[in-house]
Amino acid sequence: MRALVTGAQGFIGRSLVRHLARGGWEVTAMDLTAPAGPPPPGVSFTTADIRVPEQWRPALPGVEVVVHLASAHLQVNLPEQVYWDTNVRSLRPLLQGARDAGVRHFVHTSSVGVHGSLAEVPGDEDAPLAPESLYETTKAAGEAEVRGFLAEAPPMGVTIVRPAWVYGAGDPRTERILGAVARGRFIMFGAGRNQRHPIYIDDYVLGIERLLLQPRTFGQTYILAGPTFLTARELVGAAEQVTGGKTRVRVPLALGYTAGLAAELAGRLAGVSPPISRRTLAFFTNRNAFDIARARRDFGFDPSVGVVEGFQRVWSAMQQRGPAPTH
Repeated sequence: MRALVTGAQGFIGRSLVRHLARGGWEVTAMDLTAPAGPPPPGVSFTTADIRVPEQWRPALPGVEVVVHLASAHLQVNLPEQVYWDTNVRSLRPLLQGARDAGVRHFVHTSSVGVHGSLAEVPGDEDAPLAPESLYETTKAAGEAEVRGFLAEAPPMGVTIVRPAWVYGAGDPRTERILGAVARGRFIMFGAGRNQRHPIYIDDYVLGIERLLLQPRTFGQTYILAGPTFLTARELVGAAEQVTGGKTRVRVPLALGYTAGLAAELAGRLAGVSPPISRRTLAFFTNRNAFDIARARRDFGFDPSVGVVEGFQRVWSAMQQRGPAPTH
């Protein structure tokens, strides 16, 4: 069985490539840049810009499954056009190329961010779309592009997946949180009563593998999230439990928004990622809690790693590597 994974150098992509290869898949990993070392057994690597069909088209013949992860996401000072070209306009040529090459199943990775902050929790795949950022807006538009293709150009199995916050060792966001809590430097904005719904990376990649080539998943959209959701305060509490640290700084949300705007402007001028932004404050405000019953029913999705266990795994990996991130 041959699979092509785009965006293979990202946190999720690297884990999925290794997981599929260990499971006996022959994997072509694709990204803008090649990895520093040799690929794992069963993996070949190709460099390509997803916006340039001439670069990715040679990788498709003989592939049965495409898992499309490549996207414009958190890069600093990325022009708006790059988001639209990468997350939306590149999709139709890629879908058509996959269909023409005989691909049997195309898995398009979106985001639960397309729902914005849920009005009612838990939400499911039918909850209203209310994207708030450029990334989320282009992800919602990308889903519309995929559905347009499905309506016009069968046959090829296509599935849309909306991951929640996928975390694990090597995920910068998670490691920053754990490192800051461990040093007593984590800033808690507001009361943290909003819900968050993380999913450990091993649960996520296993879920992707389980849905591959399952006809029941063709034409469907699935949210993949962890076994339970919790409040932002409970999430930070889990980080305190694992690291032995303590959250010592609490700041009102209104002050956080002011600081976030100032940091964004300074970061834009300096060409660096700001330590805080209005987008990062969504961690303390957005309601993200989901019902994963559809995935359980259709392909036996059964995440099992709770947040404390997941954080323990990440913290252990950080300790083995050396000092925790400082920002």
